[in-house]
Amino acid sequence: MTNLNTRYALLLTLLVVMLPHASRVPLWLNGAFIVSLLWRLPVIEQRLPLPNKWFKVLFVMGALAGIKYSYNTWFGPEAGTSFLIVCIALKLLETKNERDCYVLLTLSYFMLATQFLFNQGLASTLYAGLGVLCITAAYVVFNQTISLKHAFKKSLILLGQALPLMLILFLFFPRLPPLWTFKLSEGTGKTGMTDNMSPGDLAKLSQSSELAFRVEFANKNQVPPKSELYWRGLTLSRFDGKTWRPSNRAILADDNAAWSNYPLPMWAETQIHITKTPPKYYKVILEPTDRVWLYSLAVPYSRTQGVGLSRDFRLVSQAPVFQRFTYDVMQYQAIALDLELPDWLRLDNLMLPETGNPVARQMAQQWRKYYGSDEAYITAILSWFRKSEFYYTLEPPLLGNNRIDDFLFKTKRGFCEHYSSSFAFLLRAAGIPTRVVVGYQGGEWSPNKDSWQVRQLDAHAWVEAWLPNKGWVMLDPTGAVAPERIENGMSDLAQNAEVWGNSAFSTFKYNNFKWFSQLRNMADYINYRWQKDIVGYDTENQEQLLLKLLGDSSVWKRIAIMFGALIIIASLLALWTILKGQKRLNPVDKVIVRLSQQLAQRGLAREQGEGVIAYLQRLEMHQPQWQPALQQLQQYYCVLRYQPLTPEAQEQMKQMRDLFKKWPKYQAQKTKEL
Repeated sequence: MTNLNTRYALLLTLLVVMLPHASRVPLWLNGAFIVSLLWRLPVIEQRLPLPNKWFKVLFVMGALAGIKYSYNTWFGPEAGTSFLIVCIALKLLETKNERDCYVLLTLSYFMLATQFLFNQGLASTLYAGLGVLCITAAYVVFNQTISLKHAFKKSLILLGQALPLMLILFLFFPRLPPLWTFKLSEGTGKTGMTDNMSPGDLAKLSQSSELAFRVEFANKNQVPPKSELYWRGLTLSRFDGKTWRPSNRAILADDNAAWSNYPLPMWAETQIHITKTPPKYYKVILEPTDRVWLYSLAVPYSRTQGVGLSRDFRLVSQAPVFQRFTYDVMQYQAIALDLELPDWLRLDNLMLPETGNPVARQMAQQWRKYYGSDEAYITAILSWFRKSEFYYTLEPPLLGNNRIDDFLFKTKRGFCEHYSSSFAFLLRAAGIPTRVVVGYQGGEWSPNKDSWQVRQLDAHAWVEAWLPNKGWVMLDPTGAVAPERIENGMSDLAQNAEVWGNSAFSTFKYNNFKWFSQLRNMADYINYRWQKDIVGYDTENQEQLLLKLLGDSSVWKRIAIMFGALIIIASLLALWTILKGQKRLNPVDKVIVRLSQQLAQRGLAREQGEGVIAYLQRLEMHQPQWQPALQQLQQYYCVLRYQPLTPEAQEQMKQMRDLFKKWPKYQAQKTKEL
């Protein structure tokens, strides 16, 4: 398979195009691809013969079975990408000549493009640019026997010449839907929150500065204060003494939501009471979660297709969010939600385990009798949280079987889920319908203040209690213990090292957050602008740009400008190539040119259109005494003109120049001898 230089260029290129998929394809496929690469290394190939046809047949059958087992299908972006990797690995094992190498390099372009099916971020684009450079350099190596260094240099020139054409087509050519609008399969997204809550779950998320979603407000003057930004995602009604989970009633299921493209159901018209105040509009750009629930402020409604409003007043998607997903939201001001609470919903939000946490149960029952009303009882519990020695921390101590009792009366150190869980328990034990809401609270402006960004560290849990004549009321016990968490946000609170705990590992996590949070914020913002301005450059954005640049969006004017720009750029490139070719003369040709100039006074100059070899042979006929020197010069020229400038060639080039410098003495000596 060709020489060593081209072989290593091919193997390096295949490794580069495979790397982006290494973390998303099955482990067995990674192993098979690496084995095929190692097999074609010269040092191994000399000892092991290439596989026969039966091995290849078994390889294909095994790979197809593996793809079916891994993805439960042979179709779709993930399975298709895996099959393409199998094809490349198999083709590599049977590559014998340059034609096979060209097929592999062409497949590499397609392989590199498949990463955009899964990620269109700036980092992926930059890596794709590196991959295109490597593939093009490999093509250059196969066409010209030069070093990899010179091949990369030529590739940069070729791609640089194509860059203006790419920009013109990007700006003016009609926008077409991209291939990466495919829906991906489960497991390809990133997971933030889960569908249950146990002590410590949200604390783990709050130690991550990873982006959860962005919000673009239509009117920045209407953005609520940070303390009112509760992004609800999921309601939890079932409690087994340790973990909170969603209700298992069918009417509350995500797939029974009121979808935007269908009429609202009866419960939406009777159970939601809103003011006549116009809604506030905003847009959410959600990162992949692998889940169907979305995040919004109460009370939300969305006109985005495939987004619905659930019975517990939150937004959900018809399909899991495996890719970055954008949806619009209208926020209405609520008067009351579930003003008349159905019996089944009341029962759902009063259930507690029959046993466990006896101290908290007894306290709730006694306090409720003492205070007389639900509202007075709730105020007393929040005041107790505020005045007692409760402490907010990301590293709470472990709890026993009676978790509520242990937290309320022993450790008193916890994160938001500890406070919301124990508060909900105390309210239910007193006969007040209550549920836990998980989502995010707060956030911060992006560096350029054009979007509101919410991160995993803003993960939060709070409580909704049902009160007569008021319906569901939002309550946050964390605000009673750590009001700075709600007022200033988790990002500011995380600047306090005590919040992270006292262990050595806590110190490490605190320092990591402090040092890298700003850098990550800036990187996320740059990627956001890339997604919005480049990846999101669609037909509507193109029309707005053309209207701004041209005054109208005429198709004929667009075509004229596009082709005019292409002609100008092509002309400039052609002129640059001509001037460059005249300016850069091969060092070997320079020696011949100088020789011709030196002999011009004797009538022996090189004629126009005369080849170098023909010229030297003509000199031999006119000056037989120069034959040894001319033949040596001819030999140097043939060797040096059409081979890379290796160290040996450089030495021969020096000898050729020395021969030319001695040419006057050589002429005089030969003339004297005659």
